[in-house]
Amino acid sequence: MKKAILLITTLLALVSCSERTPQDLFDEDKSGVVLILNEYYYTMKLPNGNTLYFTGIDNDGSLENLSADYDDIKGKRQTLSGTGFFIDKQGTIMTNRHVAQPAIDKKAVKESYNSLVASLKAYFGAQMEELADQYRTLENQKSDCVSFDFYGNAYQDEEKLQAITTQQGELEEQFNQLRDVRESMNDHVSLDELQIAVVCEVSIAYNNTYVTSSSDLLDKNPCVVTKVSGKEDTDLALIQLKNKTTPEGAYVFNTDGKADVGLVAKVKDLFSSHNDEILQIDQQLYMIGYNAGPLLANTKQGIQVQMTSGKVTQLPDGDRLLYSIPTVQGSSGSPVIDSQGRLVAVNFAKLAASDNFNFGIPLNKVKAFLKP
Repeated sequence: MKKAILLITTLLALVSCSERTPQDLFDEDKSGVVLILNEYYYTMKLPNGNTLYFTGIDNDGSLENLSADYDDIKGKRQTLSGTGFFIDKQGTIMTNRHVAQPAIDKKAVKESYNSLVASLKAYFGAQMEELADQYRTLENQKSDCVSFDFYGNAYQDEEKLQAITTQQGELEEQFNQLRDVRESMNDHVSLDELQIAVVCEVSIAYNNTYVTSSSDLLDKNPCVVTKVSGKEDTDLALIQLKNKTTPEGAYVFNTDGKADVGLVAKVKDLFSSHNDEILQIDQQLYMIGYNAGPLLANTKQGIQVQMTSGKVTQLPDGDRLLYSIPTVQGSSGSPVIDSQGRLVAVNFAKLAASDNFNFGIPLNKVKAFLKP
């Protein structure tokens, strides 16, 4: 019995010293955090079976880079960057849904499409009216093809009349073509009649590697999107390397709330593992990610991940955790850890016009997302 008590006392003493320095945390975890690049566009399949391509909606509500030509849209794809981190040895990476599969307001797309069609119909209508005016003008010119001599005999200029008739035929053909197209256009298409989807090409770059361009990055480590949360309030997704293999030596984050730092942490985990309820106000947290994407990550020493820190400023409510870690675009999907290296959240959003009110998806919600 005394030996058992001594063992427990010794273990608890070890546990009390298990917190690590920020440098220790960074050195161990950085290899498991990756820079994500996503080049994407949207497709819209129309009721008639045709497909249109576009890259988003501009401030005026118009569809950006709208085209019916796939080859045209390939060179105009949108690009975004984010952060992700390995969660297993099979090349699976956790990130945000808005990084892996950028959403678009489908209702706004429908309204923009219907507005576009209505504008085209109005334009075609104006063109048809102009053609009709030209036709009537030519019709009036036919009277000029007939002349009378001194005795009242009528003479018809057949050549001139034939030229007018030919022009009228061409105008009529153009008019009918515009009419057919205009009548086939529906400017009251419902959302159910449009199939809108995002097409993404996703790849990653590792810390301490060199990337020369976006195409270089996309070619080196291509990924596929394997899971996206269907819940609006859960901004999580999984991507996976196409080779399904996490690089040798890359750190793999535990999503069960336990640290992975050897015997001391394992002993501590026997007594308590992390859950959202043990977080405390002003508790120290750290985030490892690629703030501002390639802009900051690309250095003379290659791609370099950053570590930022802050405190818990609002306890998790089941949906989000608020902390003072500064973030910018590119840090979406970054792992947020505590001073023992345990994953506590996945960074996903910030309060507008503020650098110190940022949100993470709490661990319990991460666990729920990962359940089969």
